[in-house]
Amino acid sequence: MRGGDALRSASSSPGSSGSSARKPGSSLRSGALVSVLLAIVVVAGVRLHLAGAPLERDEGEYAYAGQLILHGVPPYRLACGMKFPGTYYAYALILSLFGETARGIRVGLLLVNAATIGLVFALGRRLLGPLEAAIAAISFAVLTLDPWIMGLFAHATHFVVLPALAGLLVALRAAETPRTRPFLWSGLLLGLAVLMKQHAVFFLPLAAALAVRGAWQRRPAGARLAALALGAAIPFGVLCTVLLWQGVLRTFWFWTFVYARAYVRELPLAEFLPQLSDSFAVAARANLPLWLLAAAGLIPLLSGAYGAEAGLFTTGLLLASFLAVCPGFFFRAHYFILMLPAIALQVGVAFGYLGRLLARLVSPRASQAIAAALFAAVAGGVLFRARDSLLFMTPRELIRARYLANPFVEAVDVARYIRERTTSDDRIAVLGSEPEIYFYADRRSATVHIYTYPLVESQPFASQMQAEMIAQIESAHPTYLVYVKVMASWLAGPASDKTIFAWTTRYAASCYDLVGIADMIPPDATRYVWDEAVKSYQPSSSNLILVFRRKSDQPCAVGRVAAPATS
Repeated sequence: MRGGDALRSASSSPGSSGSSARKPGSSLRSGALVSVLLAIVVVAGVRLHLAGAPLERDEGEYAYAGQLILHGVPPYRLACGMKFPGTYYAYALILSLFGETARGIRVGLLLVNAATIGLVFALGRRLLGPLEAAIAAISFAVLTLDPWIMGLFAHATHFVVLPALAGLLVALRAAETPRTRPFLWSGLLLGLAVLMKQHAVFFLPLAAALAVRGAWQRRPAGARLAALALGAAIPFGVLCTVLLWQGVLRTFWFWTFVYARAYVRELPLAEFLPQLSDSFAVAARANLPLWLLAAAGLIPLLSGAYGAEAGLFTTGLLLASFLAVCPGFFFRAHYFILMLPAIALQVGVAFGYLGRLLARLVSPRASQAIAAALFAAVAGGVLFRARDSLLFMTPRELIRARYLANPFVEAVDVARYIRERTTSDDRIAVLGSEPEIYFYADRRSATVHIYTYPLVESQPFASQMQAEMIAQIESAHPTYLVYVKVMASWLAGPASDKTIFAWTTRYAASCYDLVGIADMIPPDATRYVWDEAVKSYQPSSSNLILVFRRKSDQPCAVGRVAAPATS
């Protein structure tokens, strides 16, 4: 029996504390659906208002890789990173449908978000009931609008949640039938989620638990688990086959397994709780009331008030999504997007159960109305606190307010300057972690290292990666060289190998002319100086983007320059 059905059955018995509250009727079901559709429309309006915000760093990576795919260049040939390429392909699809612009990407995100809201509603309807489902779906919509959790930006976590929830919903439904084939489809969807980002692998055990639990009274679990495992393996097998055919499988394996393993070992276990606490403080900065209410929603779930299935699934989803946040003990605010479906469902339970309690005092319709009104007040308060970001800031103001000294606004203007002075055959190189410049300029990189973080990390491949980047740039001798002298674009520490900085200074001075400066003056002003004007310009800040044009088409190299001993 489904959790929602169990709850309705219990509430209809004499003396049940929620006897009148759990008879939703067609009007409640219709009202729940209408409210969710209205929320989707409102959220879409806000997202469209901010869709033109400059891309941030991760979006730039996905956009550039997607653009290359559309141009016939496979992943890991001209742009390498440690993530599986599912989000690259998702971006390629979005760019082909909505245009190669930041706005087009955000329109694609809008549709992904709307579909995910619908899946949260479907899960809530199946497990909890119409009121709880509507509150859960709207909670998810509100939580993913939050700039602090980076919900407005098209991170891979959004693309993980959509197929992961779809796969779990299929498994949940299949667990109530004697059929095995649906678990193949569930595995396929969850396998796609893993291709979006490796973190999604933690959702597979939850689907396996559904297969085992649903098999107890029907057929052996082995067939269901085999179907689930086969489905999950197919996307990865197809990917490896395609990458092998394209000649990039070895590079893919190094970046996503060998280097990724070194990356996740970089942070000591002792840093786990401080890192988690600091990142959660950022992610929940504007929506902490909803997280606290979600914690309250665990109480009726664990007590069995919504039935065993609802309790096991929702708490299992919370555990799986929390584990998906944790690999490597590195935390970014957008990682918590993976937890938002579980949090939203628990918020729905908190208010739905409140309605049940109120039904002891007032009529069913009144108790539901009060619970819904209280939720609306809390959600409205969360949105009110974010009103400046969501309604009154321009897209550029939003990106500056959220990302401070990161050069995401400046990347647009620097890329425009380069694009207007080059052809599609020209190569460029960005010394910094700003792949969005390649995307905006629509020019190919002279190096596979579109992020410079790995080059200065305390990991065993850092110096090797620096040498490779230097050799690739000198070999290509790109038309333009962009040096991002911004700490957030490198994050070099005292123990970092500084060779790349010494080489950049020598190479730029020997082989290039300085033709552009973006001077990022605190707190939010940037002065651009181009061409002849740079000769007499004195920068006002230490955060600079320097643009160089090569002096000659003839090859120019200075070799690997060691950093001074004092650096």
